[in-house]
Amino acid sequence: MTGATDTRVLTRGEAEDFLYHEAELLDGLQLDRWLELFTDDAVYWVPARYDEADPQRHVSLIYDDRGRIAERVWRLTVGPAHAQIPPSATRRLVTNVRVGPPVEDAVVVRSNFAIFEVRKGTQRAFAGEYEHRLVPHGDGWRIRRRTARLVNCEAPIFNLTFLV
Repeated sequence: MTGATDTRVLTRGEAEDFLYHEAELLDGLQLDRWLELFTDDAVYWVPARYDEADPQRHVSLIYDDRGRIAERVWRLTVGPAHAQIPPSATRRLVTNVRVGPPVEDAVVVRSNFAIFEVRKGTQRAFAGEYEHRLVPHGDGWRIRRRTARLVNCEAPIFNLTFLV
């Protein structure tokens, strides 16, 4: 990555470690620690269609700024998230990690994912592609934009109450 103030490069191995750590936090319901991975201007987007490119022009399943992400985390950890009583058990598999060229001042990291969810005896599976836009922060990286493109987004999803 090149930039005016930070010239660090994110290797694929470092990107994998970052994504694996994120998955571990989500699956372990360590959502306050997961929230710390985001910048103050972060966006979390789950498009309603796999090929959508602009959340301002199309319907989204989730389109949250940093404040809404924090509200989501609060509901799942403290508040009344009735649809998550009891909470879902999830396991994420992250694979095919690719570090691309920078967009603006962020490194673009793409990966494939599969999420398995079990709640109240019902099993569901989700798969797709993540796109993380990471920016340097201290001695690590933070998420400026996180997009989860579900390949099954046009199938009945019922209630998407856990974090994709």
